[in-house]
Amino acid sequence: MWRRRSRVDPDRLVRTARLSRPPHVRATAQGDQTVLLDIEHGHYYALNEVGSRIWNMMCEGVPFAEIVDRVCTEYDVPREHGERDAALLLRQLLDASLIRCDP
Repeated sequence: MWRRRSRVDPDRLVRTARLSRPPHVRATAQGDQTVLLDIEHGHYYALNEVGSRIWNMMCEGVPFAEIVDRVCTEYDVPREHGERDAALLLRQLLDASLIRCDP
């Protein structure tokens, strides 16, 4: 009998998995921004100051909860707002194959 695979919730995935940059993504700082280049597809993306901070912490292996704590402290935003925005950015990066999630 066939089993239906349960669909993984991407929001839950970015909150609980170990996030990392895949080998086909290059990043460079441009002032307060970070420019990401997907060398497989030839697309580039720009992250603002907060997105750059989240990107750098993710690349350092900082867990999601700690990323949110630091962003909320550094930018003086409510936890609910910081958590929602960080999860949204990471889901967008995951959808664009700019990050990997390792359980």
